[in-house]
Amino acid sequence: MTCTVLGGLLNADSQLDRSRNLNISMKHVFPTLFVFPSLVAMASGATVTWDSSGVDGNWSLAAGWDTGNVPVLNGTDDAVIDNGAKVTYVPGGDFAIGAGSSLSISGGSTWEQTVSNWTRVNGGEISLDGGTLSRTVGGNLVLGFEDGTGGTVTLSNSASLSVGGELWFGRNDNSFTNQVANVQLSGGSSISAGGDVGIWFWDTDASGNSMNLDFISGTEVMTVSGRVGRRNSGGANNSVAWETLWNEGVLTIDGGNAGSFADHFVTSGTVGTTSYQLQSIPIPEPSTGVIALLGGGLLLRRRRR
Repeated sequence: MTCTVLGGLLNADSQLDRSRNLNISMKHVFPTLFVFPSLVAMASGATVTWDSSGVDGNWSLAAGWDTGNVPVLNGTDDAVIDNGAKVTYVPGGDFAIGAGSSLSISGGSTWEQTVSNWTRVNGGEISLDGGTLSRTVGGNLVLGFEDGTGGTVTLSNSASLSVGGELWFGRNDNSFTNQVANVQLSGGSSISAGGDVGIWFWDTDASGNSMNLDFISGTEVMTVSGRVGRRNSGGANNSVAWETLWNEGVLTIDGGNAGSFADHFVTSGTVGTTSYQLQSIPIPEPSTGVIALLGGGLLLRRRRR
């Protein structure tokens, strides 16, 4: 709106007044432009950090958080546990992370749930950077518990996700659509899922649904353990092989599925059983001799210049 008014003024003014009006108007334009970043920041959730000096504690203990308040993960706050502590959620119901909120666990810290209420991610995010999320009993971790939602989990730097129940991509309601559930592993991280079926991919081909388990290639092995199930438009709840999910683009590496499954992964155990395991094939590190040779080549190149 400011630019439109400015244009009108410029067209209406005489040639002699143009520079004067431009200087005056620009004083109003630039403050307007610089307001937008602050508005965006104000719309973001507040970061609430566990600050009990590495002391283990109860999630619901307000004194354990730097704000003196328990994080509200319904789009209001982002929770951070980064000081090596173990924080235990003692349920007063399911643990939920809504859109606009996140749970970040790093620095050897652990978030655990020891009672069989569920963990529901409805558009929120979980980040494990050298941290652990552990559900030691039954009850599921669901990425997209509500219709039209999903969730994101990222694991890096030898992070661990352990689910005593099942890990669900989407939910077992075939009327649900537009569920987007993504999990990404890197840096030697691992996932272990129990329950009757460790990992479920629900209605992978329903309208708007997108389910993805992505590995970032690297020099360390990444592992996913547990029986795998998949339901698609056929309506049957079937055990499925990782090779099938690779061919369908549900399992990817570096965001795609170029090449063959065997180029990137190996499996062990038996499909449809709890012994089933998926491992990434690490990229070999260059040998010392190769590095030295490359370094010598660069040195010669520099000298020739």
